[in-house]
Amino acid sequence: MNSFLEKLKKRSKTDYLVFILLGVLVMIVAFPTEKKKETENTEDSQQTAKEEETDTEKMEEQLAALISRMEGAGKTRVMITLEDEGYMQVDKNLSTDEKKREEETVVYDSGDKETPYVVRRESPRVKGVVVVAEGGDNPGVVSAISNAVMSLFDIEAHKVIVVKMSVQEE
Repeated sequence: MNSFLEKLKKRSKTDYLVFILLGVLVMIVAFPTEKKKETENTEDSQQTAKEEETDTEKMEEQLAALISRMEGAGKTRVMITLEDEGYMQVDKNLSTDEKKREEETVVYDSGDKETPYVVRRESPRVKGVVVVAEGGDNPGVVSAISNAVMSLFDIEAHKVIVVKMSVQEE
């Protein structure tokens, strides 16, 4: 023990400073920071955005396939714009006391992360639809396509546009 104290007394101020800096560095590396959570949230929001794009593209493909099967429509291309992202209602446990009320979201464990239990899910609302069809110059076909789109997405007529496909597309 005495030899250890003698060695400490022989150290210079620079050595002590280096030890302190090394200790701070070890503490910084050892403790997790909130930045990791932010990156996870960013990755989750990017994944959600990709899922939304995929849903929109899927709706466009389904609608284009449906319209192209209509008599006189021919080849079609569809673009759908959404008004919102949809709505998900999650299940919550309510606990009430005389003075306070607490809500806790019900979650289930799916391996490495917890996912909220969704009770109700509403699809995104469609803001407008543009249909480009080979038969877009025929008023009967335009009317049939417009009626089909309006009934599928529950939108007004002025939010549905049907136009003829250009010769280059055909």
